[in-house]
Amino acid sequence: MAMSRNHFERWMGIVAIAAFMLALACATRAGDWTPRQALAVPGATGMPGADMFNLLAFIVPGATQLAAALWRRWHSRDQPGMAGGIALWLLAIAALAWLALGLSPIDAGDLAGEGSQRHAALWMLWLIAVSAATVALVMGAASGQRGVMGMLAVSWLVAAFVLPTLLGGLAQVLAAVAWMAWPWLRSVQKMDVGRN
Repeated sequence: MAMSRNHFERWMGIVAIAAFMLALACATRAGDWTPRQALAVPGATGMPGADMFNLLAFIVPGATQLAAALWRRWHSRDQPGMAGGIALWLLAIAALAWLALGLSPIDAGDLAGEGSQRHAALWMLWLIAVSAATVALVMGAASGQRGVMGMLAVSWLVAAFVLPTLLGGLAQVLAAVAWMAWPWLRSVQKMDVGRN
């Protein structure tokens, strides 16, 4: 059962990253996005191909990450380890927020408007949930894996909070891909996640 569970989770990560990269490739090719722009620009209201971008960049990855988090949580509910269980719930919340980003695009004509504010709030919810989940994953990792998980946590925090000022939208892409890759992490697969 564990083998099929890990297989399912990895496929969810592969689908998420593939859809996300396809969306970026199409937006870059069409000239709708450059690495210095915010990730939300190609999906903004009124942009050509915005609906397809939002579907591939936000809705599909959000749905697959949600499925992976809930699948892992369901199949690990009888194992000890409260921090890991909390991490999975936080990853599920992050996935819902990411999915909602695709349903609430920014309004390119009114960046201070309600739609743009809702998008910004969802982005912050995603960022906070993933950051908290990263800390919980470190706490819930097996003792021999805490160093690796700690390095990954520091890398996430740097990509999410430091690099955006230097790299713009490219940092957002790196942070998003790092989050989408969590089902692949062997350290996470060994984590105790059940007791809460």
